[in-house]
Amino acid sequence: MSKQSYIPFRKALAGTLVVSLVPLIYQILVYYIVGTPKCPELTFWENAMWTAVFSLLVTFALFIVNIYINTKGHELLEEKVNDGIRIFVTVFVSLLASNIVIFVMWKLFNDLILHLPEDGETARVFSNQILATVLVIIVDLIIEVDIYVKKLKISMETQARLEKEFIRAQLESLKTQISPHFLFNSFNALQSLIDQSPVQAKSFIQELAKVYRYVLDKKDEMVVPVSDEVAFIRSFLYLNHIRFGDSLSADIDLSAQEMDGFIPPLTLQLLVENAIKHNIISQARPLHISVFRDAGNIIIKNNLQLREDTPSASGIGQSNLVARYNLISDRTPSFNIVDDAYIAKVPVLEQEL
Repeated sequence: MSKQSYIPFRKALAGTLVVSLVPLIYQILVYYIVGTPKCPELTFWENAMWTAVFSLLVTFALFIVNIYINTKGHELLEEKVNDGIRIFVTVFVSLLASNIVIFVMWKLFNDLILHLPEDGETARVFSNQILATVLVIIVDLIIEVDIYVKKLKISMETQARLEKEFIRAQLESLKTQISPHFLFNSFNALQSLIDQSPVQAKSFIQELAKVYRYVLDKKDEMVVPVSDEVAFIRSFLYLNHIRFGDSLSADIDLSAQEMDGFIPPLTLQLLVENAIKHNIISQARPLHISVFRDAGNIIIKNNLQLREDTPSASGIGQSNLVARYNLISDRTPSFNIVDDAYIAKVPVLEQEL
């Protein structure tokens, strides 16, 4: 919670000007309609002027005191107690502090300016305490309404941002995972297998079905179990191994325990596909991809041998992955080149969302 005042200084001043007019207007109405107090008009206006000055000073002081108390109340209590207890505590402290402030200010004002007799001073002290109570309730109400409006605005903005990011993530996921090029290459490989190895062609069709069934089943999920993602990436790598043969190898070194946790769906596929798309894959220069666990992260590592004709990297897929992590975690993926290897590190989340 920000330590900044919930109501800016100029709002406190504006509130002071509005609220401090209430006693003056009340006095004028009573004098001219009811006819009390019975005193010359000049005397009435002199007293009314001093009442307005006192009301202005007291109201401003109460605004500042209550802003401070409410701000501190939010900082110290908001995440520790419910709103009802927090409001009760801050109102109680505000009432106590405000009555002390208004009592001290009245004593100084009367001793220095008004010089009312003791009986008159006692009556005014009582009326001032009532005024303090009313003003505290008004000020606290204004502050709580202002806080609620700000929280509501932030909540609406956050909800809109989440919806926008999630839609963008879905569209990007659909665009990258159901790639026409991947589908075209898969059917080319399948056509060759049908003539050369019908048995292998059957296995190829089964793995291809698993890939697209997974995409359709998981595309709306925020996170999936790591074990599901690993099973999917094995099918994806199988299809690519048929296409590239021994020029592409992959080592998925994850124990059952290391597959605990969750990651966004199609995370591994995005990173593996990037490695295949942007690197040379040949008998002379085979591509090797390693997937393993390092503490709370899954590492996807490949030897770096960029193609000269590689498609221009827009970084949209990686940016999308980072954006999805930003929505669900305070940890984000990292992408680095170390020596001759490209290393992607994706955090594993402990809980399902």
